[in-house]
Amino acid sequence: MSAPPLTTELALRIERLIGHAALSQSEQSEDDSKVSRFGNTVAVKARGGRPRNKVFCFGHEDLHHLPAILAFYATDHLEPGFYLTPMGFTKEVAAALTAAGFLQHNFEQAILYGLPAPVSIESPASVTVERVTPKNLEAFVTATADGFEWPAAWRDAAMDDVRNTFSAKNYRFLVRFEGHAAGVGSLHVNETGVASLSAGAVVPEFRRKGRHLALVHHRLYFAHEIGCNFVLGSASFNSASFRNQQRGGLRLAYVESEWRR
Repeated sequence: MSAPPLTTELALRIERLIGHAALSQSEQSEDDSKVSRFGNTVAVKARGGRPRNKVFCFGHEDLHHLPAILAFYATDHLEPGFYLTPMGFTKEVAAALTAAGFLQHNFEQAILYGLPAPVSIESPASVTVERVTPKNLEAFVTATADGFEWPAAWRDAAMDDVRNTFSAKNYRFLVRFEGHAAGVGSLHVNETGVASLSAGAVVPEFRRKGRHLALVHHRLYFAHEIGCNFVLGSASFNSASFRNQQRGGLRLAYVESEWRR
C-alpha cells in the first residue's frame, strides 16, 4: 500500500506526533531527564547520561514562550537545540532565535512517513531478526552502544538507561549475522496505533551488508501484524538509513533544521 499524499495538515500532524513521542520516551526514562510543554512546544532536558536537550514543535505561535523555554534550560546550565520544521518557521522565528544567540547548525533529521507493510520480506539466510527478551538483552545493549558509537564519557550511563527501561512490552529487535549481534532497532507504538521506527543502528564491522534494511522490513511488517495504521521514521537525509526506509515504502515528509547557540 502506498503512503498517503503529503499535505500541510498531515505534516503538522507528523510534527505533533514526533513531539509527543519525545515527551513520552523521556517520561518513561529512569535517568534525570525532565520534560515541559510551552504551548505546542515540547522541551526535553537531561543533566547527565546521554545528551537529550532538545526542543520540538517550536514555531511562530510559540514565540512568546521563548524566554520561558530558555529559562527552563538555564536553571540547569544547559544549552538546548531547537529542531525546527518548515511548517512553523517564519522570519520572526529566525530573528528571535538569532537575537538570543542561536544560529542554524545544520539540517538534522529527515522525517519519513508511510504505512505498515502487509507482506513480509525474507532476509538472507545469514541474517536473522529477533525480539529482545531478558535472555538477549545484554547483546542488545552492547550492540546499541557499539552501533551508535557512543563516546566513553556517557556510554555506561546510556547503556544503563537502555537496560533499565527494558520491558516485555517494548518492541525492540536485535539483528544477527551468522549468530553475531550486528544491529538493533526499536518500534514505538502510541495509543492511536501510530508506529515509529527508532533507535536503528548497525555495529560498524557489519555495515553495508543489508542488516539495517532487514531491520526496517521486519519492523514494518511487525507494525502491520500488531494492527498499526501509520508509520513514522527518521534519519539523516540521504544516509543509508534514509535510503533503506525509502526502500521499505516510507516517503519524505520534511527535513528539520537544528539551531544551536
